[in-house]
Parts: sequence; C-alpha cells; structure tokens
Amino acid sequence: MMKQLVLGVTLVATASSTALAQPQYTGGNRPVTLYAKGDVDTCSFAVISDPEPDSAVMVFPGDSTELDAVDYLADGKQVWICDGTEDGDMVGIVYSDEQGGDCEVSSPVDEDRDYVGPCSWGWVVSRWVQVEAG
Repeated sequence: MMKQLVLGVTLVATASSTALAQPQYTGGNRPVTLYAKGDVDTCSFAVISDPEPDSAVMVFPGDSTELDAVDYLADGKQVWICDGTEDGDMVGIVYSDEQGGDCEVSSPVDEDRDYVGPCSWGWVVSRWVQVEAG
C-alpha cells in the first residue's frame, strides 16, 4: 500500500511539472517583454490619447487586433510602454487598475524577461498611446 501511495504521489508530481513546462502563452497570446537596456529604464511612461469619440482603446492579450479584447482603457489612462512590434503598429503596455499604482517597471532590468505582474498588461494599437517620459 505504501509503495502505491509513493508511486501515485510521484506520478502527480511528474504530471504537474510537465504541465508547468508547457508554453504559457498560446493561441496568439504574447507576453509583454521587459528588455534589459543597460542603465536605461525598461519602459516609457505614456497615456492613452485621443481614442475615437465616446470610445475606449481595446487591450489585447497579444500583438494582434484579431484576438479578443481583454480590457478597455479610456482617454488619459496612464500606462507604461515596454514592448512593441517590429512594424510599430502595436505596443506592449503595463498598467495599474489603481491610480498611481506601482507596476515595478520604472527601473532598468538585468535581463530580458516576460512581465508577470503585479499590474495588468496587454497590447494596444500604438496610435492611441502618447509617450510622456522615458
């Protein structure tokens, strides 16, 4: 009986570690990456600017407008631009749901890494974002 219990625990642990090894982002989703740039801040402070009248900017889970929006941001919303597409059409942003929340992206990072929190993140069409600093 003890041998079966140990075998069962071992199988569950192996299955769990295999699940963790699977790609976290699928279906077109793409994380916002924080890039190491030496002594330069990782992200630039920006605001959502001039969305079409009476609308909000859609936030996507990857760098494509073909994906389903995961959030909507209003004009004047403060964000951090941390990533972007090669053609410049989309930018990867980090933003807090609380006014003035610390998203921990205002300092340089030692190595490239995906942003995992504590704030929200996603991708928006770049024409709706205006850099303020950085």
